[in-house]
Amino acid sequence: MPSVPLRLSVAPPFELWLAELAETTRDDDFALLDADERARAARFHFERHRGRYVSAHGVLRRLLADRTGRPAASLAFESGPYGKPALVGEPRCAFSLSHCDELALVALADDGEIGVDLERVRERFEIGQLARHCLTPAECRDLTALQPDARPLALLARWTRKEACLKALGTGLQIEPSSFAVGADAPQEEVGLTTIWGQRVVLVHAIEPAPGWIGAVARVKVGH
Repeated sequence: MPSVPLRLSVAPPFELWLAELAETTRDDDFALLDADERARAARFHFERHRGRYVSAHGVLRRLLADRTGRPAASLAFESGPYGKPALVGEPRCAFSLSHCDELALVALADDGEIGVDLERVRERFEIGQLARHCLTPAECRDLTALQPDARPLALLARWTRKEACLKALGTGLQIEPSSFAVGADAPQEEVGLTTIWGQRVVLVHAIEPAPGWIGAVARVKVGH
């Protein structure tokens, strides 16, 4: 049976769906994918990773099919200048997918530029390299001022917010995460970024999609 996503409680304009991913490639999910998705699935070395990728994209296609009234296998995607996917023929159906280990998180909205990110909370991991990559100098100082056991969660809180912002903008890592600051505590905030299109403002919300997981969902503000 395909994964059945759970709709999370979240304020408009978003819908958020959380799904547990299969660890083997399911035929019913694989049959929904297009040639590009199948080719990408084939490049995974481990079956567990391939199965999760196929499962995540099967979940996304079914959710988009429910929203648009179109068959899941018929949906076609196009990519923006930096690879952000969009649904062909459905300009008023915004979406974003993030998957980590055995879970996937999908954000949907009627329109706008949105992004979502999901991470497992790990009590112990090497934070130094990630901190240097994604934090501003001031954020690094804030992080080192915390007790050591509080640092991993604080770092992941900022990382997920930055990832969600960049996915909403559709720039990916063309904008360095260390070039802009976000909070680690506020449930939502406005984040200003400098892009190749000028200044943009993104409204980002922190979420806890499941115990032991952290995430964020973001939307570019209209008129920015």
